Amino acid sequence: MKVLLLNANLRGVGTFVRALNFGWALTTAGHEVTLCTVSRTETRGIARDHQRGVAILEMPRLGYQWLPGWGSGPLDILGRWRLIRQNRFDVIFGFEYQPNVSWPVYLTWRRRTYRFLSDWCDWHAGGSNVYRGIKLAHRIDGWFEERIRYLAEQVTVISPLLKERALAMGLRPEHVTLIEEGVDTAYIRPLPQADMRARLGLPAGVPIVATITDADMGRPVRILQRLHAIVPTAHLLVIGRRDPVVAQAARELKLDTRVHETGFVADDDLPRYLACADVCFLPLVDALVNRARWPAKANDFLAAGKATVVSPVGVFGELMKSAALGGLAWTDAEFAEALAALWLDPDRRADCGRQARELAVSRLDWNVLRDKIVRVVEHAVQ
Repeated sequence: MKVLLLNANLRGVGTFVRALNFGWALTTAGHEVTLCTVSRTETRGIARDHQRGVAILEMPRLGYQWLPGWGSGPLDILGRWRLIRQNRFDVIFGFEYQPNVSWPVYLTWRRRTYRFLSDWCDWHAGGSNVYRGIKLAHRIDGWFEERIRYLAEQVTVISPLLKERALAMGLRPEHVTLIEEGVDTAYIRPLPQADMRARLGLPAGVPIVATITDADMGRPVRILQRLHAIVPTAHLLVIGRRDPVVAQAARELKLDTRVHETGFVADDDLPRYLACADVCFLPLVDALVNRARWPAKANDFLAAGKATVVSPVGVFGELMKSAALGGLAWTDAEFAEALAALWLDPDRRADCGRQARELAVSRLDWNVLRDKIVRVVEHAVQ
């Protein structure tokens, strides 16, 4: 079977990882898979590569954000339309609904030779896309977000809330399948902490709590300030792109020497930085976007074998309630107390880390989700 995956993001960003692992699952079942994404560097040309057995086409970046959101590059959209016109794909799988995912499908729909599937992993309209609260913009965005799902033979969703939304739209239950966000536990794995701290230049013998960049990046620094009242030697490791808010908050709170930002992290270094942490945490606001999504960052914490503290929001919050993986917290004070309790109890911290790793391997590994992915796609062409 010849399968084309359409991803709206830049290569390596956001939903690209989910699309790539869906593609990997299909290649293991003997299918030929091509993944279209957006190049980080090419503005007009197409770059070609392979990753995890999947052929990668990096489409031109020019105009990537000309429209609100992303995925609006005209050369990108034109290139995908041509690709579909010139090749006989059995399945086209669209990851979300942005123009470079949906427009090539709309433009080829009347003469299609393929079955179309759609993956839904965020609540964009009125959730992650706010458009300064302009209701008309939300309605337009929501129409596009939902419209593409009606064309799909199957819709895969990442959370029960998005499944509820799909069914409320009138989609038939047998056409909607929940596929959780996975993690590659051979890639993200426990590593020797002391060795990794020495390798990456992080201090030895001190407690380090780690998070990965998300929305309000001043908040982890404020949590560190509260944590200092209980564990005065604690340091904060912020993994991912540098955010000026982090440095500003650290200066204002006089925590400059206790906050470590990695900046952009190469793939090989992500598990190494996670290994440096004693405890990981992810504070989330109880908002529609967080209730609907699955925070892949938290999967990485579990796969690294780290005791983890998160906000009890959405499906991942429910998962954390079902096992002793660390703790749940809403406020900055609650986060600080939960992090401190784990640091001050090494046996409990180690036990939570072991259970976190076991859960990641047994329930969240892409190898576990593989059969469900393959079954959904193969069923669509029967």
